Amino acid sequence: MIQEISWNEIELIWREHLWPYRTTPIEPTSAMMWQAGYNIDNMEFEPTFFGYFYRKKLIGVNSGHLCMLDRDDTKGKHYRSRGLWVDPKHRGKGIGQKLLTAAVEQGKDLGCNMVWSYPRKTSWSTYKAVGFKLDTKWIKTENGSNAYCSLNTESW
Repeated sequence: MIQEISWNEIELIWREHLWPYRTTPIEPTSAMMWQAGYNIDNMEFEPTFFGYFYRKKLIGVNSGHLCMLDRDDTKGKHYRSRGLWVDPKHRGKGIGQKLLTAAVEQGKDLGCNMVWSYPRKTSWSTYKAVGFKLDTKWIKTENGSNAYCSLNTESW
């Protein structure tokens, strides 16, 4: 079952399980823009943190927030899905897909025409199953290999 969770709940999972060796700060939002560098104004958008609970235990997380379309944008009509993680004992059961779908629905409800993410290569099959398309090549990062992917909410 998916519920909104707090920053403290998701930050603990991200720090211990998703990004344990990360050298850059872990923040509730990200300044990343869709294939266009960074905009610190993205840090001002209110994030939503999603948690998947099984028998009252948090076994999966994801988040999302609005993002600027470009440096001159003031509304943020892209939505970024960020920080997808599912406990290894519960993978392969569609939990990641449900968490991604929650983010896509949130973006669509906010009037966004696109939801994007920067997933690891190891989780690409989950994104693909929800309908995301790969938009760039895989790039080696501090967390593995990542690439930009997107989903057009108008055709979803």
